[in-house]
Amino acid sequence: MAARYIEIKNSIRDDILSNRYRVDEKIPSERELSQLYGVTRVTLQKSMHLLEQEGLIERIHGKGMFVTRPLANDLYELNNGTGDSVLGFSREFSQVKVSSRLIRHQLLLPGPAIARQLEMQAEREVHFIRRVRLIDNTPVLVEDSWINAAVVATIPDEVLNGGSLYEYIETCTGKKIKFYNSVIEGDLFSREMANLLDIAPGMPMLKVSGVTKLEDGTAFNYSIGYNRADKFKIKNSWVGK
Repeated sequence: MAARYIEIKNSIRDDILSNRYRVDEKIPSERELSQLYGVTRVTLQKSMHLLEQEGLIERIHGKGMFVTRPLANDLYELNNGTGDSVLGFSREFSQVKVSSRLIRHQLLLPGPAIARQLEMQAEREVHFIRRVRLIDNTPVLVEDSWINAAVVATIPDEVLNGGSLYEYIETCTGKKIKFYNSVIEGDLFSREMANLLDIAPGMPMLKVSGVTKLEDGTAFNYSIGYNRADKFKIKNSWVGK
């Protein structure tokens, strides 16, 4: 049986696709919808986040949530670092089948540039992890991570292949993951990266680099995601004064 927030997301999605809520129309507020479905605001917000990811609604600050026309059914929305990207890839895209293929995992010295990002000494070890991430069995990105080994001493390969890394880290540290800042750049896939994704070299890429921190402000992960631009989109909203 699907989780309640998935059921609610599907119900609102059906209302949008059946034109009960029309494109550019404002939908009921989170408070009204949570009362309608008899759930907490937290549960309702999970549902709305999934609808945002699918490109069916958008939030306009100070005005509410509006129905929008999705760009394409097979595109996934990359978070710009201000929302639930902090949950990690597996949990952010929980409405689809997410899997991983571990390419490399080893302890090494980070070098000055990575050490600066992690606010650590370059002489201390990090886990270097390279994984191919798949959505519904299709390779969509290569993800490189440098994780401070002083914060997370061991990371089993079975977690990297099949589980949620961030959920494992929260369990190990006893702390919530709270902060994520990222930069998104355009680039082209090298032959090495393209081969990992079974695509042609030179295809367009959305390169996302960022630092993730625990709730106490400890930086523990610097990551670079090499995302297929034919599988992801970036949507920004702007409201004038």
